[in-house]
Order: sequence, then structure tokens, then C-alpha cells
Amino acid sequence: MKPDLPHLPYDPEGDRTPLRWVVGVPLVILDVLMAGLCFAAYRTQPQGVWDDGAYAGIDAVCLFVLFLGFWAVLLALLPSRRRVLGRWWLVPPLVLMLLVVVRAATV
Repeated sequence: MKPDLPHLPYDPEGDRTPLRWVVGVPLVILDVLMAGLCFAAYRTQPQGVWDDGAYAGIDAVCLFVLFLGFWAVLLALLPSRRRVLGRWWLVPPLVLMLLVVVRAATV
């Protein structure tokens, strides 16, 4: 759809650039937060089988990453966001969710 002003060039990609920032920033924040929590889950090592606090902490962090990942995937799948963002925005939350599932299962 061309604008009615003939003196302004129509740039379909230029129209989407500010929207990409508005849509992408929350997803980047969620991804960075999830990555930091995932790193903390892998970095935490229980002292022994008796260290219930470390096991509970790892499980809590993994659960929180899954919660954040659910929202990140949901945001990336919204129809309004799919128009301006590519499908690769689904990859980081899904990979991080997979990593914490593996961490929770192997602790």
C-alpha cells in the first residue's frame, strides 16, 4: 500500500524497523535473562547427595527458565510479531529450555 504523498519514497522495510526494535527488545531481554539463569544452573554443583539446598536451587532456576521460555516463545509466536521478526527468534528460548530440562534431569 503506497502512501498518498508522492514526494516521500515508500520503503516497506523502513516501516518495520522501529517495530522490530519494539518487538525484539523484550525478547532479547528474556533471552539474556534465561541465558544467565541457565549458566547459573549449570555452574551450581551440589557438594554431595546430602546437599538438598543446591538441588532445590537448581530445580527452581530450571523451572523459572522454563517459565520465562514459555513467555518468550509465546511472544515470538504472536501474529503481530511474526510479521516483523523471523522464525529464528524461536531458537534461543527453545535451546535454553532444552538445556535446563537436560540439567534438571541429570542432577
